[in-house]
Amino acid sequence: MVETSQAPLRVESLNPFHLARFQAISDSSQLPRFQAALLGDWMARLEQRFPDLLPSRSPRCLLAIEADRPLAAVVARPYNRRGSCWSLQLPQQLGESSQWSCSSVRRTLLQQALQLGSPQVLSWVVRCPAGDADGIALMRELGFQPLRPFQAWLPPAAVPEPASQSLPRGLSWQPINRRTAQLLWPIEQGGNFSHLRQITDRHWLDLLDRNGPGSGVLMDGDHVLAGSVQLFESSDDRQLELIRDVAWDPRLDEALPALLQCLLRDGRPDALITAQDDAPLAHLLLAHGWRQGDEHLLMGRSMWRRQVSPRSPLHTRALDEVLGSLRPQRTPLPTPSLGRR
Repeated sequence: MVETSQAPLRVESLNPFHLARFQAISDSSQLPRFQAALLGDWMARLEQRFPDLLPSRSPRCLLAIEADRPLAAVVARPYNRRGSCWSLQLPQQLGESSQWSCSSVRRTLLQQALQLGSPQVLSWVVRCPAGDADGIALMRELGFQPLRPFQAWLPPAAVPEPASQSLPRGLSWQPINRRTAQLLWPIEQGGNFSHLRQITDRHWLDLLDRNGPGSGVLMDGDHVLAGSVQLFESSDDRQLELIRDVAWDPRLDEALPALLQCLLRDGRPDALITAQDDAPLAHLLLAHGWRQGDEHLLMGRSMWRRQVSPRSPLHTRALDEVLGSLRPQRTPLPTPSLGRR
């Protein structure tokens, strides 16, 4: 009996040859996204080669290929300008294999993606749908741990007229710039615990890279009430994350309806992302026609090493060495006794 050998599974960085030859990519509606990833891949190589000159911003794309047929693609992009943390998108299926299972292809592709930029890249994050048990199990197998849950909200079916509401007096909607990013930064970090902040290793300047249509900051003078930033960890860049302070500000009851209209008009998001446990915001979104979507789980993998302080010499030296300096250099005198003779 002759055994058929299994065709090797290759993982390659996206290049122009792939875009020209693979029909699964050239005929796909995602072709513009692959073209942007190809340009980003070239820039990412320069950014990682000169980290002190160029901030990390550009994505990279890897393809799983079997016998000149693409099976899946994964996109990785920097999560901060330092390039110490990157985000992964779950692999996109491009074809099926008769020899390799879908889980094997995804595992191999993600394992290769986690080697990008090593050793500069010290941590990774990924967003998984909470209902994707296989995807979560695969990420846990690769060393990822759950960090924070999020809730997706779908826009209302009927979008109200933009001029139907306006912001209350004294409030303004301002774009994200160096000034407003610094004011929004404490609120953005307020919902993250210390371990998550250590993994992401972000700075307020990183908020400037999350600017785009629909992004902005709701302000009352110099006080920030809420903010909206683009979300890039998912495969769809038309997602906005709505950020607010931990404590509910009563002014949001009047301001958020007008703000939501502004987001729909300017950003046209496919989904709005909020904290999963934000009950007041969820109640307000439901009241204004937003529909509850899927829950997402932010997962992270860290390669940071705990800095271990050197042990005290008292813990490593022998007891005789420690007490050696206390030994008398001559014969001790008798100790007087006060007892009865």
